[in-house]
Amino acid sequence: MTFYELAPSPNNIKVRLALRAKGIPFEAVPVDPRDRSRVREVSGQDLTPVVADKGIVLNDSEAILNFLDANYDGPRLMPADREGRYACDAWKERLDRELARHWLGPFFYAIGLRPEFDPADRSAFQDALGVLDAELGERDSFHDDPTRRVCDLRVAEWACYALPGEGLIARVPLFAKFREVYAVPEGRCANLERFLRPWNEFLA
Repeated sequence: MTFYELAPSPNNIKVRLALRAKGIPFEAVPVDPRDRSRVREVSGQDLTPVVADKGIVLNDSEAILNFLDANYDGPRLMPADREGRYACDAWKERLDRELARHWLGPFFYAIGLRPEFDPADRSAFQDALGVLDAELGERDSFHDDPTRRVCDLRVAEWACYALPGEGLIARVPLFAKFREVYAVPEGRCANLERFLRPWNEFLA
């Protein structure tokens, strides 16, 4: 499997986490945001992530997660039953509402596309992480059902920007800037930091 990856993007983070969580070997091809020609040649469009596997090319992160579960062994990312799927969709909607919308402004500032950001977005992002930290407590997962692993993956997808591991920073130095910009006070999210350790290892 070949994974065309624009490393700082959350959808690309999501796919890398999924590949590593399922133990699927892959070749990562870094994508230059200023030159999408390799992605365009493979997929006919410019967006990432893109995976090419056994003659199939996919360029939507959610479709990729479904493809991995349908075609590869290893721990399931998502449940097969409808009720479980609905629960995972509701969890995604919550994270999009509470985390993702406040993540965007500081992210664009960190990568140099905006001269400033609204500090209220950073505060709201920190507060949302704090709520998740309290909900997690001493547990290792946000859900008891192991087939709902995608719910934990989605938390890691967003939280790694504020609480990146050193291995991720070594691979993608920009994450040091993200950590500085999102500026979660030390010790505020100790449960999340513990929870993120294996996920951050997947991103190293």
